[in-house]
Amino acid sequence: MNRCAQCLEHFEEPITILNFYMKAEILCQRCRRKWKEMKINFSNLQRCPRCLKRLSLDEEHCLDCQFLTRKFHLMDKLYCDNNYEGIVKETIHQYKFLGDVALADVLAAQIRLPNETFDFIVPIPSPFERDYQRTFNPVREVLRAKKVNYTEMLSTIVRPKQSSLSKMVRAQAQNPFKCTTSLNIAGKSVLLVDDIYTTGLTVHHAASLLYIRKVRKLGVLTFAR
Repeated sequence: MNRCAQCLEHFEEPITILNFYMKAEILCQRCRRKWKEMKINFSNLQRCPRCLKRLSLDEEHCLDCQFLTRKFHLMDKLYCDNNYEGIVKETIHQYKFLGDVALADVLAAQIRLPNETFDFIVPIPSPFERDYQRTFNPVREVLRAKKVNYTEMLSTIVRPKQSSLSKMVRAQAQNPFKCTTSLNIAGKSVLLVDDIYTTGLTVHHAASLLYIRKVRKLGVLTFAR
């Protein structure tokens, strides 16, 4: 009998010819269903091909990307499978703000890496003080759980909680990131990884430092959108 990594309830997973050689499920059927319901539906909703934002009926071009274009060289593409709602939002909150580090395995199981190959996978950093307080770094911990090799290239400072600030205030703020790598990344492809994509300002602040170093391609992977 297995124990669900999400709700901690015990569940049985019948062994069949289809799952005999597969990795054992870490979630019960009920939690798997909740995650499935939060998957982004790419078939019947019009979305921005770059940032995956749901476009309104009268939105011919993504207004969020147009807003970002005023200040940034835009990322090539956002890779994300999960809407930031329901069990996804609850899981990230419990993991990131309540310090339930065991949920890194759940998040790792629910994200997919792009089919494309990137030269470097780079986690978006959080301030050392916050990582020290929670005893782990949320993005790096999920990458470790997924057994992804990553390269540290950025650092950041403590700043106000971004969800408490308006988009205009966030856009006018100074870049909170610094590039810490001495690697030559000119002509290379980089995949930035963050937990949530909302306005896109965080990842584009970070990306701007890599574009200065002439990266050829820059994608962004997030746990939720």
